[in-house]
Amino acid sequence: MRCALRLGRLLPLLLILLSACRKEATPTDYVARVGDRVLTRQELAEALSTLPALADSAEASRQIIEQWIDNALLYREAQRQRLHEDPDVRRLLEDNERSVLISAYINKLYEDEQPEPSPANVQAYFEQHREQLRLREPYVRIRYLATSDEDSARAAHEALQQALNGPNPDSAWTVIARRWAEDPEASIALARSYLPETHVFAANPALRETLKALRPGALAPLVPSGGQFHVLHLVERIPAGTLPELAWVEEEIKERLRIEMRK
Repeated sequence: MRCALRLGRLLPLLLILLSACRKEATPTDYVARVGDRVLTRQELAEALSTLPALADSAEASRQIIEQWIDNALLYREAQRQRLHEDPDVRRLLEDNERSVLISAYINKLYEDEQPEPSPANVQAYFEQHREQLRLREPYVRIRYLATSDEDSARAAHEALQQALNGPNPDSAWTVIARRWAEDPEASIALARSYLPETHVFAANPALRETLKALRPGALAPLVPSGGQFHVLHLVERIPAGTLPELAWVEEEIKERLRIEMRK
């Protein structure tokens, strides 16, 4: 029993041992490295893509990289102690590999056999169920950018303040984001989207509370957080219970239709 408990605690640190026998060329475009193992920029981007909309990307990146380094060091220590040669460890690793392969195969079957819902199906579902699709929480549209340079952030904040008094703040925002945002395309796309308020800045309490306190149309003071400076303007807040536009709930409808198609 003690052996089983010990192995159960060790297993998460050993799952990648199965790949230890494969030697591959080391990528050059990486953000962290421990020995011959690297965390590539693509892998970091994929991890960030699973986070809620506009989580603090700098802070999230730091946490992901730190966790990866910790795991890589633990992995090296497990190798040094030759735990992958323990028969019980090998058995657990093989069982895990089998489970992962089965899950991957089942997922592939779903992806190969289930077509994406058509625009016509999405539109029909929306029209038939719009009443049930009333917003369960407030949705917001915001203008937001982040930069690690304080002068750039202040310049963007001042430019946005002026743009809000002008005839076309949306066009002005595109120019502002492209000039000063560290991720301009994300800032531009976000300004065109309506999102559940609880999903925005879920990983950054300072920004989440700042957004919560804003009234529609208000521009927040510059927010320093996570080694960056944040510009945040609440364009609109749609209250819970509102009948939605299709664009606000399109992804939710697609997911419902995918589930129905699998039955």
